[in-house]
Amino acid sequence: MNAYALREGCEKAQPDWLMTAAPYLDMVERKIEATIASDVPAAYDLTMHLFSAGGKRIRPALAILCALASDSSASVERVIDFATATELVHMASLVHDDVVDETSERRGAPTANTIWGNKTSVLGGDFLLSKAFSLLARESDGEIMRVLANAAVRMTEGELLQASSEGDLAAWEVNYWSIIEGKTAALMSACCECSAIIARAPSPTRSALAQYGIQIGFAFQITDDLLDITGDPSLTGKETGTDLMHGKFTLPVLLAIEDFDAEERRLLIESSRTGITRDKARETAKRVVVSGAVERARRRADECSTKAIAQLAGLPDSEFRAALESLAGSLTGRKV
Repeated sequence: MNAYALREGCEKAQPDWLMTAAPYLDMVERKIEATIASDVPAAYDLTMHLFSAGGKRIRPALAILCALASDSSASVERVIDFATATELVHMASLVHDDVVDETSERRGAPTANTIWGNKTSVLGGDFLLSKAFSLLARESDGEIMRVLANAAVRMTEGELLQASSEGDLAAWEVNYWSIIEGKTAALMSACCECSAIIARAPSPTRSALAQYGIQIGFAFQITDDLLDITGDPSLTGKETGTDLMHGKFTLPVLLAIEDFDAEERRLLIESSRTGITRDKARETAKRVVVSGAVERARRRADECSTKAIAQLAGLPDSEFRAALESLAGSLTGRKV
């Protein structure tokens, strides 16, 4: 059984795309473990805690599958190094997010900030970022560093835009798509585009895979937003309505608000300014479900997945292209 399957519970649960990516993701797991090694106990303990908690490994999977779908003879060593770097960047962002959001649990385990405090956690995130770009320093093509560094900037801008919009419904109505493009889709797009560069794919393929990543990011984040409203807390690891309690008006909420009457909207705006309580968040989540906004948001996510698959039309038929199609189709049905 591969390392990813061990983390997720059982090999039978693997989706089709993961079966194709699994042997390469095993290499990524070993590379991550070797890369985060440190003689400083705080650095090693914190990063091993994150590594042991597992994860979906969507970003390295995108990197691997896009490279091999572009050219099945692409350098596996270069692809694994790059895929590892993308996961380290993602892990760093999660550590920082947990500090900002004061999150106490992720993937069923205590967050780093709960165990080691904010100061050590922020520094641990910085350590992971440093390790990612140290790994990328081996890459001979400077364009890869440029694209990934630009994605890291867009991620930070997306998080800053989200933070500055918290509790402000009007700001979320204007900024929602920019927020999720920055904080989620930018890195996924970079994973796909840089893998096309590694595979020496022609410019149209590189552009198509970058757009595939954007649409995958949208579908992934919208589904995350839906899970905050409809997910099972025992599976998602967070309470229903957590985003609302943090003043985040995500797509299903924004769609539901379109049907709110003036008084409902006014009350929600007022409560968001003072802080939405746990009970109010749950009440609003139920209202979102009743409104039909969950189904509308899910359709938007499905549309993004369909757009992503359309971007693969220029790739040759292969198990790797089929895996990318499977990955896009599986995102909106996930439970975690």
